[in-house]
Amino acid sequence: MKNLFAVFIFLFSVALWCQEDNSLLVSKNTFSFRDGYLISSPLHSIYDTHGWLWVLGENKLSNEYILGEQEIIIQRFDGANFFTLKLPDTFNKKIKEGHFFKSQDHGLYLKLSYEVARAELFYINTETLALKPVKEYNKLTENFLFSKAFTAEDSSRIVLTSNNKFYSAALDKLSLRFIDSIPFEKPVAQPVLAEPITMDDFTLIKLQTEKEGVFLNKEGKFIKKIAESDFEATNGINFYPTIIQPPFKVSDAFYTYIDNYKNAFKFNKEFKKFVEIPHTDSVLSGNKKLQFTSGFNYAFSTEIDGDFTAMELYRLKDFQKELFTTIKVKNISGIAYKDFGKDLVILDGNNLESYSFIKSKIKTFLKDRSVRSIKKLEENKYIIATDTEGLYKIDVKENTEERIKILSDSTELNINYSRGIFNGKDKNLIIADSDYLYTLDSNYEVIQDKTIKIYSGIIIKLKDTLFTADSGGGIYKYSLKENNYAKIANTEAIQVKEFATDGTALFANTAQGIFEYENGKFNTYSFENVETDHLLSINYLQDYGILVSTKFGEIYTFNTTTKKLNLLYKDALNASIVGMVEDHNGILWLNTYAGIVSLNPSSKKIIRYTTKDGVYELEGNRFSTYKDEQNGSILMGSNKGLSYFKPDELVESNLKAQPQFTSISFFNSENDRWEVNTSPDFLNNTRKIDLPSEYRRFSATLSVFGQLNPQDIKYRYRLLNIGSNSDWFTTYAGKEILFANLAAGVYNLEVEAYSASKEKIGETIVLKVISKEVFYKTWWFILLILLFVIISVLFLFYQYKAKQKLFAKNKIALNEAQIKNTMMLEIHHRIKNNLQIVSGLLGLQMANSKNEELKVKLQDSQSRIESIAGIHNLLYNSSNQDLISVKENVESCVAYYKKLFPTNITYHLDIDSSILSVTQATPFSLLLNELINNSNKHAFHQTKNPEIFINFQQRDKKYVFIYFDNGNFTQQATQKQTMGMKIIGMMNRQLKGELKIENTTNFKLTLHFSKNE
Repeated sequence: MKNLFAVFIFLFSVALWCQEDNSLLVSKNTFSFRDGYLISSPLHSIYDTHGWLWVLGENKLSNEYILGEQEIIIQRFDGANFFTLKLPDTFNKKIKEGHFFKSQDHGLYLKLSYEVARAELFYINTETLALKPVKEYNKLTENFLFSKAFTAEDSSRIVLTSNNKFYSAALDKLSLRFIDSIPFEKPVAQPVLAEPITMDDFTLIKLQTEKEGVFLNKEGKFIKKIAESDFEATNGINFYPTIIQPPFKVSDAFYTYIDNYKNAFKFNKEFKKFVEIPHTDSVLSGNKKLQFTSGFNYAFSTEIDGDFTAMELYRLKDFQKELFTTIKVKNISGIAYKDFGKDLVILDGNNLESYSFIKSKIKTFLKDRSVRSIKKLEENKYIIATDTEGLYKIDVKENTEERIKILSDSTELNINYSRGIFNGKDKNLIIADSDYLYTLDSNYEVIQDKTIKIYSGIIIKLKDTLFTADSGGGIYKYSLKENNYAKIANTEAIQVKEFATDGTALFANTAQGIFEYENGKFNTYSFENVETDHLLSINYLQDYGILVSTKFGEIYTFNTTTKKLNLLYKDALNASIVGMVEDHNGILWLNTYAGIVSLNPSSKKIIRYTTKDGVYELEGNRFSTYKDEQNGSILMGSNKGLSYFKPDELVESNLKAQPQFTSISFFNSENDRWEVNTSPDFLNNTRKIDLPSEYRRFSATLSVFGQLNPQDIKYRYRLLNIGSNSDWFTTYAGKEILFANLAAGVYNLEVEAYSASKEKIGETIVLKVISKEVFYKTWWFILLILLFVIISVLFLFYQYKAKQKLFAKNKIALNEAQIKNTMMLEIHHRIKNNLQIVSGLLGLQMANSKNEELKVKLQDSQSRIESIAGIHNLLYNSSNQDLISVKENVESCVAYYKKLFPTNITYHLDIDSSILSVTQATPFSLLLNELINNSNKHAFHQTKNPEIFINFQQRDKKYVFIYFDNGNFTQQATQKQTMGMKIIGMMNRQLKGELKIENTTNFKLTLHFSKNE
């Protein structure tokens, strides 16, 4: 009991947390199908070690068209973009549910349960996005009924049940290795497993409805069966639990709630048992409904609140919890987080809601109060003057604020509209309102003899003198030593807006210009480049001198030598600047009407902090900008609160993340298709892409993993070519960078990420892009064309030279042929002439002879000579001196005999276009001559209508010559044919023909002879 009492005392001695941290920023982004989120009924979600969110669920697009058979898909989410993966083929097995769990190698396992078939397990390589079945699990026999996965020592473990045993196994990617088994006390028909309870080195496994349970050690060995003796209530009674709540860890010990017991049970590692701790119900009862994160630093609970579900998020310290935010969602289907307390994803029906919880470096105090003067009291404590609600003391470390009661003779005094607080002697404070100057002691009581009447609350301290100004005109000084208050002569027309000092001289921003006062003398300066009515605030800073701001967002430096204003800064929003201080690094911090601005004049770097960064009210107040010279912190007041921050911490923020590509899309020539590459393996190892000439376009998406709210990030990018200096273009989270119709060349795509306050995140990322030239514009193609042209020219030149040589040879041969042709024509002409002379001589001989028989023979010889002469005549008049047209030859011969004999004979000619050589034409002509001559002399004495038929045709490679007449040959005529027939026979032999003569009443001759090749 002493030990139990000690625990009880410990629980109640834990200090409560301080006031809730008011610097938590909650941002929410909702994604629907319009943003690429295609899941309508989510089944499970999980973050992988790369920072991607994986969501398993029904495809909304398939739901719209298919009833009862919805497609199950996986979507990956980078914080701004969604990418879809299809499940492997489940062979028409309808998926009932599914969930992910992590693998020891940073991959994921996906377990799918079916309506009728047993569950299957798949391994997902989150680097390559390859999804493969774990065959050793999927092929288990039907004896293995149920399984649950858990993690032990960063190893993936799985417990299975059959009807009579527990089995312990280890998963390693695609392999399943059994480690141990232990039998049930008796067989169980439905051995359904409860969720594993893991407590560092031990894991408790039990069935949901049966009294069967075991402990496993971190090696996966069964070390003990659980029994009633392992669960002990405060009254000493042992029992067997039905429901064991998820455990939580406090000071290296695990606690849980069991069944309906009010108190918590502590796990005893040594004896492997749970013991009820008395008197913990009032302290720990609120933890019963909590679900704890793995580190037990955070927890959450859900509760139905009308039509919504309220999700409460807590920080945990020992047994105490602090509610840091509540989220109300219409329909929570599931949650996921990378780092609980910093981010949260809620699956809400058809929507995905992404929450970011950012602990701002800017703290806000005195919300909804108008803040003016500020002064440090001691470490982490400051006194603040408000316009109408008096003075407050704040503690920036403990996050507390307390109203100060100002007592004057035991009466509370309201001091409002103060424009300055100063340190006096003996820890006294000097403070002024619009009418009086008060001195307060350490107890904030007014020292009566040091209260004086003043004009206006605009006040400044220079050495031992306080200067004040009347809003209507006039400047006054109060000597702390002499306790004397007097007006500075000739200042009644000067209307002061704000004072500043460099420790020697006094400066003021006035309606008449810049007022400068030193050693009892003053001057007022106006300017050509700035209207004095626009001047707003003034301050002296060591690195800048006198700075003057305007109501239009300008800052000028006042040159005390030339008495001129020089522009230092121009606000992009033209927001009025009401306060200026510099930090230890010389960076200016401006209190403006549009947030807090950080200005580094040397680097020109400007950062604006707004409500997204924790600034509660954007519109600042004059007289409320203050720097703590000891720790460098800065306080800036507004009409709705006070902002407190340390510049170094604010600038550091949480920008150690690195932007990266989450998809690169381009046409892959090797695979001949457009590809969207989203695998980390590809994205992390790809520094260059090649764009084929026919598809010179690509796109990319970006994200910053680790950044708490990706939607606040802006990106700028540019595509640089060799020698170019392209402008930067701006894009936002979820927007695709797209380039199309790129000219051929080598480019570098440079991308940078910036926070909402314009601070660069990580390093610039670079992707080399090679846009290939169209093949006919490439150097090798042009070189090939030039080579082809050169070879062609050389070939043509060679051909030309060869033709020139051939032409010369041909010309010589042609000349020779022409000479020969001329000679041959002359020869034929001379032969013809000579034959005609011979014919003429024979004619003379016939004329002089009285022998009739001799005349007949001379005439026959003359006709034969005329026949040969006719051939030479044809050769002479032909373009070819070696070939004779049969038709022309026959027609010439017929014409000759028509003239020679007076008999009116009809000639029937059927002659084709055959051509005979001289060697065949001469014997053929003589043969024809004999036939016509014989017919004219001997055939037609008794024929009234004499006719001669001459046919000549070429058939295949032979000539066929047919000659016949319609005459009657007498015996006398037959006897006279002897010489002619001899000549016919001789000519036939020369032609090497086949001769056939039919002689009945008329005469018919058929001659076949071959073509002379």
